[in-house]
Amino acid sequence: MRRSLQLSLFAVVLLGLLGGTLAYFAAQKSVTLTVDGQVRTVGTYAATVGDVLDAEGLEPAPQDVVLPSAEQAIADGDAVVLNRARPLELTVDGVSRQVYVTALSVDEALAQLGYRTDGLVLSASRSERLPLEGMQLTISTPKDIVLVSDGQERVVTTTAATAGDLLAEQGIALSETDRTSLYLNQGLLNRMRLQVFRVQVSEITEAAAIPHERVETANPEALEGDETVTQQGVAGEQVSTVRVTVVDGVETARETLSTSVTREPVPELVTVGTKPRPANSPSADGLNWAALAQCESGGRPNAVSSTGKYRGMYQFSQATWNSVGGTGDPAAASADEQTYRAQLLYQRSGAGQWPHCGKNL
Repeated sequence: MRRSLQLSLFAVVLLGLLGGTLAYFAAQKSVTLTVDGQVRTVGTYAATVGDVLDAEGLEPAPQDVVLPSAEQAIADGDAVVLNRARPLELTVDGVSRQVYVTALSVDEALAQLGYRTDGLVLSASRSERLPLEGMQLTISTPKDIVLVSDGQERVVTTTAATAGDLLAEQGIALSETDRTSLYLNQGLLNRMRLQVFRVQVSEITEAAAIPHERVETANPEALEGDETVTQQGVAGEQVSTVRVTVVDGVETARETLSTSVTREPVPELVTVGTKPRPANSPSADGLNWAALAQCESGGRPNAVSSTGKYRGMYQFSQATWNSVGGTGDPAAASADEQTYRAQLLYQRSGAGQWPHCGKNL
C-alpha cells in the first residue's frame, strides 16, 4: 500500500476516536444531590432521577421523599433531593403508634407532626438528632383534669401521662384497699375526671338475739283461752364476724364471715286450757255475781286480803279454789274463770260460802 494511503486511513481513525471521546464527555451531566440535608455535586450519565440515586447506591424506601419523582428525566445542572424517613415510636398521653418523619431532629419532628404547643413534656431533648433507624419519643401535653380526693374537687393542669403519674405529682398516696375511677396506667385526656375512693375494710363482731320457742301443752282442767306460763322463755345469743366496707365514710357493704351460738335459747312453756267455757255469763243464772264481787273485793280479779289468805274477786282460800278445780293462784286467774269457779262453789254449798256478802247474790 502506498504510504499516502496509509496516512489517510490513520487520520480517519484518529478523527473517529477523538469524535467519540468528545461525544462521551459531552453526554456527562453535573447534578446537585441533597441527601438528608447534606449537599454534594455528582457527575452522572444517568437519564432519570432514579438512575442518579441508583448510581450513588441509594435505594429510597416507600416512606422517603424524593424530589423530583424517580421517573423524572435529569438534565445538566438539575438538583435531586432525597429525605429519608425515620420510624418514630410515638406515645402521646399514653397512646402509642408508629409514624414516619423525614425530620432530622426531635424539634423538626414535632413541627412535622403538628405539636407546636408550648409546655410539652418530652422524653428527649428538642435538639436531639433523629437517627436513621428511628427512636422512641413520648409526649405529654398539658391537660385540665377534674381531680376528686378526700372530699375536695378541683381542676388541675398537668402534663402527667397517666392517672398514676398525676396522683404521684399531686402527692396523693393510695392504700391497698383504695380505688380510683381510672386505671392507674390509663392515659389522661383533657377534661377527664379522676376520683379517689378511700376504702376501709374491717372485721367486727356483732351479737344478736336468737328468739326462743313457745311450747304449748294442753290443760284439760283450765278453761279455753286461759294460759299459764310454767317456764319463762329466754332468748339465746349468737355472735357473728362481719366484714364491713366503708367508702369515703359511708358503709357500702357488709359480709357475714362466720356465726357461732354463745347461748342457746330456753323455750317458753305454756299450758293452754281446753275445758269449754260455761255458756252462762256471771248473771245468766239469775244471781248478781257482780254485786257479790263488789262486796268481797271491790270487783278486782287480783285482789288479796290483808292476811294474804283470801284471793281474787270472790276471795277464795287456796283450798276452796282447788276444791272446785282451780289451779295456781286464784288472783292470777281470769275474771271469767273466777266467776265460773264461784258458780261451782255456789252450786255445791250455797251463798253461805260468803257469810258477809252472800246476801248480795
